[in-house]
Formats: sequence, structure tokens, C-alpha cells
Amino acid sequence: MVTRGVLRSAVLALAGAMVAAASAQAADSPKVTLALPSVNVSFTALYLAEDLHLWIEQGLDVKTIVIPGAGVTNAVINGSVPFAIGSTDALTRAFVRGQHLQAIGAGVKRTMEWVMIRKDIAEAAHFDPNAPLAERAKILKGRRIAITGIGSLPDAVLKSVAAEAGIAPGDIETPTMLPPEIMAAWKTKAIEGFSNAMPYAQQVMADGSGVMVSDAAKGEPTRFLPIAASIVTVRADYCPAHAEICTKFMNGFIAAMKIVVTDRATTMTEMKKRFPKYDEKVLGMAYDALKGAENYPPRVDPKAIENGDRMNIAAGFLKPEEKLKDYAPLIDNSYIK
Repeated sequence: MVTRGVLRSAVLALAGAMVAAASAQAADSPKVTLALPSVNVSFTALYLAEDLHLWIEQGLDVKTIVIPGAGVTNAVINGSVPFAIGSTDALTRAFVRGQHLQAIGAGVKRTMEWVMIRKDIAEAAHFDPNAPLAERAKILKGRRIAITGIGSLPDAVLKSVAAEAGIAPGDIETPTMLPPEIMAAWKTKAIEGFSNAMPYAQQVMADGSGVMVSDAAKGEPTRFLPIAASIVTVRADYCPAHAEICTKFMNGFIAAMKIVVTDRATTMTEMKKRFPKYDEKVLGMAYDALKGAENYPPRVDPKAIENGDRMNIAAGFLKPEEKLKDYAPLIDNSYIK
């Protein structure tokens, strides 16, 4: 009979061997860096690709770092990193300014950024959560709404939501903070709302302290659907010179996306490791929203890029005459096998 102690030792030995094998394979693999604009549940597939060694299995060692907001796009432009997860609005703005970037994949088909207002503010203003978005957005005027960075996707979403009510960008105060700082400011009532992703919006919905002004799960503002987000962004000259690396990167990403859309249990287990402070209810809400928004397989739709351009214009980031006429140069789906 195998004793419990012997079985436990065998399991630990096997786990150790697997870790050692992964480490050995990583040592022999090309190393690249991926920049993320923040820490949020929208990037779960990327976390899975790293944590489950799916990139290592492809023969690629990917290190992830966080560069807040639109800084990730700048990092690709200046060559600091080969890969970044950006947004369509940042991609098109860069192209208009002569910085030729490309999208080789799009992880989600909605912005996944919620605009939230504190419940006490909503109640004092007699806010109607069932009113049309143009009416709901009126509550934003004159408010202090936190974002993760100027020119970031949360900023674009906030300003485009405000535009639904005819509110000018200058009529909202937008302090920039990282997500943990946003949540701390929310608790102390230093801010009246925020524009941010999962699980932060789900946390304030679950605890009853926040009310949605716009619902990303519904794709609001819906006039910009579909819109490409969680875009794998590279310099236009990078993948033609490193085709094998780009293919391996996308293969690992696609394998992780498949887990997200087909295996709730595994995805939730890994989400809990990345977001240990959030309970099952909050992460479950976040998972459900993410599964409904996953763009699997992650082929980039020109219309989804164009809608990002239209959001740029609504947010005041681009002039109408700067809108691109052809989005094909911004897209390369050839690394999605």
C-alpha cells in the first residue's frame, strides 16, 4: 500500500520536475517583453499564457510588465518593448501622427471599461439607472472621475460617454491613478466616480457602493460596436523581421483564450491567484463579462478599428478630418494560425 506521505512526495517531485522542465525550456527560448497598461481581468488570457507556461510550450519566453495607460503604446513606438496590449483609439492616433503600428490580434470586442459613480452621489442626484445613456451621462458634469491615464482607453470611454450627454471634456475633472489608488480614493470619497475595468467595477457593484453610468458588458456606448480592445500592438516593421516570434506569441495567446471561453474552472482558479483580494462573487461577475466579450479567435476586424477612430473623435482626441480612410495598413492577421 502506498502511504499518504509517499504519495505526497511523489506529487511534489512531479511538480518540481515540471517546474524544472519549464525553466529549462524557458532558458533555451527567445526572450521578449510584453507591456500591459494596467492590471485587470480583461487580460486574463495573457495571464494564463504566462502562468500556465503556454508561451514556453511554444518556445517563447515572455516577460510581462505594466506601463500605465497610453505609455504602453509609446513603449512600442520607441522600441522599448516589442509587444504591448493597447487599444484601437491609441493605435489609430499613433498612425495619424506618422507612427506606424499594427494590430496582430484583438483579445476582446468591447472596451471592457465601466464608468461608475458613487451610490450616494447617484441617490442625491435622483439618478435613473434605467434611463437612456444620454440621460445617465448627465451626472458626470462637474464631477471628479478617476482614470488610469490621460489618453488611455478609460479616458476615451469616459469622454465618449460624456459626449452622449453633450458634456465637454473640460467639464469633468479626471485625476490619474493606478487601480489600487482609485479603489482607495473611492473608499475615502476623494473621487466621485471612475472609469476602469474588471474587477474594480464589479467590486463596487457587488458591495453596493457604486452605480453604473455606462455598462461595458452591453458595449456602451453601443454606437462604437464592435470595437477592438486588448490589441496586441507591434511596430509595423517588427513581425516581418521576427515572423516566428510573432507566430509563437499569438499561438500561446490563442491557446489561453480557448481556456477562457471553454474552461471556467481553470480560468477562475488562475484569476483567484492573480486577484486574491477579490471574492468568488466579484470574480465570477468579471469572468461572465469577459467570456461574453472574448474575441476568439482574435482576428482583427477593420470595422472594429474604425469604430475606435470614431470614439477618438467623440472623445475629442482626434479631429473629424483626421479620421483614417483605410484601416488595412494597421492590421496583420497572418500570425493567427
